[in-house]
Amino acid sequence: MSRDTERLVEVATLIGQRLNSAVKDVVPPEAHEHLLNAQRELLLAVKATVDHHLKTQQSEQTSRQRRRPVRVELE
Repeated sequence: MSRDTERLVEVATLIGQRLNSAVKDVVPPEAHEHLLNAQRELLLAVKATVDHHLKTQQSEQTSRQRRRPVRVELE
């Protein structure tokens, strides 16, 4: 996992924790469990999206490097 992905997950987790503590007294326990599961799935989706974009960028960089002409010294 890249550093950007880790940081994004940390921020999303922090926001989720704050939301959970804010709605803890308002939301019934059954709904709270569903909200926690939804939060977990959302974090996994964010991670998968970021990883996909990072791999795409790396692939594009690699293909650009291949297209660069190679200088050949002639005698």
